[in-house]
Amino acid sequence: MQMGIIGNCKTCALIDDRANVVWCCMPKFDSPSVFAHLLDNNIGGEFSVSGEGRSFSTTQTYLPHTNILKTTFDDGTNAFEVIDFMPRYRDGESYAQPIELHRFIRPLRGAPVIRINFQPRLNYAQGPTKISIREQASVITAANGFESVFLYSSLPVKEIGEGLPVLLKEEHFLVLSYHEKFTLPTPDVVRALLFKTTEYWEAWSAKCHLPKLYAEQVLRSALTLKLLTYSSSGALLAAATTSLPEIVGQDRNWDYRYCWLRDSSMIVEALKSLGHFEEAQAFIKFLLNILESKQTKIQILYGIGGRMQLEEIELAHLSGYQGSKPVRVGNNAWKQKQNDIFGEIIQAIYLYYFHYKIDPITPEVWSLIKFLANTISKEWNTPDAGIWEFRHEGQHFTFSKVLSWVALDRAATVANLIGKTYAAERWSAAARLVKEDIENNGWSNNAGAYTQVYGSKALDASLLLMNRYGYLAADDPRWIQTVLACRKGLMNHGWVMRYTNMDDFGKPKNAFFVACLWLAQALISIGHIDEGKILFENVLAKSNHLGLLSEDIDVKTDVQTGNFPQAYSHIEVIRTAALLSDILKEK
Repeated sequence: MQMGIIGNCKTCALIDDRANVVWCCMPKFDSPSVFAHLLDNNIGGEFSVSGEGRSFSTTQTYLPHTNILKTTFDDGTNAFEVIDFMPRYRDGESYAQPIELHRFIRPLRGAPVIRINFQPRLNYAQGPTKISIREQASVITAANGFESVFLYSSLPVKEIGEGLPVLLKEEHFLVLSYHEKFTLPTPDVVRALLFKTTEYWEAWSAKCHLPKLYAEQVLRSALTLKLLTYSSSGALLAAATTSLPEIVGQDRNWDYRYCWLRDSSMIVEALKSLGHFEEAQAFIKFLLNILESKQTKIQILYGIGGRMQLEEIELAHLSGYQGSKPVRVGNNAWKQKQNDIFGEIIQAIYLYYFHYKIDPITPEVWSLIKFLANTISKEWNTPDAGIWEFRHEGQHFTFSKVLSWVALDRAATVANLIGKTYAAERWSAAARLVKEDIENNGWSNNAGAYTQVYGSKALDASLLLMNRYGYLAADDPRWIQTVLACRKGLMNHGWVMRYTNMDDFGKPKNAFFVACLWLAQALISIGHIDEGKILFENVLAKSNHLGLLSEDIDVKTDVQTGNFPQAYSHIEVIRTAALLSDILKEK
């Protein structure tokens, strides 16, 4: 996936290595698309800058320590660059983040001739987008029903609108805005916004406590995770896209532009480990807002603004990524029950207040912990859909039980720390019951490992987290056996599957980057450091030219697949790098 991501914590855009905006939604991450070339290269819409005449080669990088993308065109005689960013900068006590995509075009050598192809297709290209050129106002308006966007430029808008070649003699800008502006931007204004946005990202990066090893990869992962935060609510996204297929040509295509409480808890833990705490604070506020009543039923995922119902629909008019249909918007997993989320949430809260000790715990947060712990103490022994969101009838997933134990164990720890011994005793007793149940039912002598579901022999990569969460010590024989069993049973062409048994859509064919990284960490924990390091570095080698990772990898072609960029993958890059850096530094 040869593309990069830019954004400003309100929305984002994906731009390929030829400077084409192939995906962008406005005004929010989960709004309908303005450009969806990624999901249909005929009707999806695009926004490209290209060189005319001789064949131009391109190189694409980020400006150091930023989420500002630079694509350089060079034909040997003529050269120019396109700098893409979405403004985000300090404005008094808050941040300015206008819903705008800025493209700054600079000549570097010779007399390059460029062509701009501006073809927005609003609302997922459903229905016509009417484009109007107003030369006097230097603006092109694109509208579909009540939705509209506005393109401002220092170049003649007639040439842009008609896709005519333009001789690039000096710097020029293109500003795509969701809102109509009162005054026309100028090159100086755009240049100033670029400077302030650069300052913001450089300052954010400077606060990262990076490991000695793999610092560059960790920083890129951290910057990517930051882009997947929605500042208006504190929600965090699983990925920036919808319907990029797990397997090209098949129908495992899902919308990931929402806030999974599990993923979000893991994101804030990763960012906290690097010294960034405001994202965790904002996420806790998001939790308090969506669970404001003690009678509220918790969901596994929400819209980034807190929306509860995320009905899944198919957009049949779009051909899909490389022909992979259907394209889905919404995600019916919001209806599912997944008992593991209680553990991830309480773990994240516990670390924020009692490990890092950022703020004193409040009565509101204590009420949240009580609500979560009391709920799971009643629900832990009921079937659920599991971490991988099986869509058939619920089962007793071992990972869900382990994370139920985590929820009760951490809640009891918090209760003891704040003197609420009555609650600590109750939750500790419940945690002991859960652990006894796991040991009696989650372990398979035949498999020589903990298994995916009670009573089965199927392995599951999620159980490679049992040591991380403190359920098993690194020298526990059952932990060592489980790790080695997963290495043997889940590896496929050098990559790691989540599981190999049948699910709702048949047998999975592609590996998951996150599963590869979990196995790498697990191998390191049992002393197989070199083996874990090799697996980790194999994953890094498959990141794209900008260091970005999707969700999956095709085990036969080694090509990235799935939604992009994927938070899970970048979370575990940060964790694995920190683990290896600490161990190798000691050696």
